[in-house]
Amino acid sequence: MAKAPRRKCKVCNEWFHPAFSNQWWCSPEHGTQLALERRSKEREKAEKAAEKKRRREEQKQKDKLKIRKLALKPRSYWIKQAQQAVNAFIRERDRDLPCISCGTLTSAQWDAGHYRTTAAAPQLRFDERNIHKQCVVCNQHKSGNLVPYRVELINRIGQEAVDEIESNHSRHRWTVEECRAIKAEYQQKLKDLRNSRSEAA
Repeated sequence: MAKAPRRKCKVCNEWFHPAFSNQWWCSPEHGTQLALERRSKEREKAEKAAEKKRRREEQKQKDKLKIRKLALKPRSYWIKQAQQAVNAFIRERDRDLPCISCGTLTSAQWDAGHYRTTAAAPQLRFDERNIHKQCVVCNQHKSGNLVPYRVELINRIGQEAVDEIESNHSRHRWTVEECRAIKAEYQQKLKDLRNSRSEAA
């Protein structure tokens, strides 16, 4: 019977003629060594797979816990989350505009100021027409500085839209689902606006 083609030992790299087709060692000692190395690699691979599975399960549990915690959050939490998303969009939308009330272009902090307040008209708290970039002085220290706000608001959105805002007395109780949807919508709108501006630059 013809000898099998020679091959290199996977341990010492020396050439040899294997007795079997699946033999990759030149001596019993190297065969034992190779078997131990393979077993060690297989064990290491199994341990890594088990660790990966454990981490995946751990992350799944964390995600479930996060979902449960969010489900327990009160409606006020989601209103605040939605308002923050809307306000961030308004500040970016009006980035290059002055304060709607006093016309300043410099401010220690820029707010998204409501024409009709969220307390007086909660149904309009997320209406873009009712929210504009405003300096912190006008918004927080001058109670919105509403007289000049109204004058500039008419210039920006028109008398008809201002009349609609002022005559809107319908009450609306924002639900958690609505607030979640608004938050997601305005986070996306902010992202899209920033992307469009960076592309145009």
